[in-house]
Amino acid sequence: MQIFDGQAAADRQKILMRVQAVLAQKKKDYLLPKILETVINDIQKRDRLEIVFAREQDKETVEKIRINLAAVGKGKEVAARIDEAIIGGFVAKTRDYIINASIKDYLDQLERQYAA
Repeated sequence: MQIFDGQAAADRQKILMRVQAVLAQKKKDYLLPKILETVINDIQKRDRLEIVFAREQDKETVEKIRINLAAVGKGKEVAARIDEAIIGGFVAKTRDYIINASIKDYLDQLERQYAA
């Protein structure tokens, strides 16, 4: 979450303590674990480049794509996964960007173009 951007550790702790106090006051403190999970997931997504392929790729191919996507993937952990629905190509995602170079997206574009 952007509330933690640029915050010192002491400031972050104060924010979390205040959130916990407000939740306890409203008898909603059971929500705190889910809120923390959401914050942690958001922080982890900031440092991750996910590349989705239609089928398994060797490490060399994944590395070449990561290098070519240096502008969006610089300093990010690279995670590759498989989604056969994209048919071929790849989809690269960060928290802020999506690069869709999949065959499925191309075919969907053609269908929309000729359906009009």
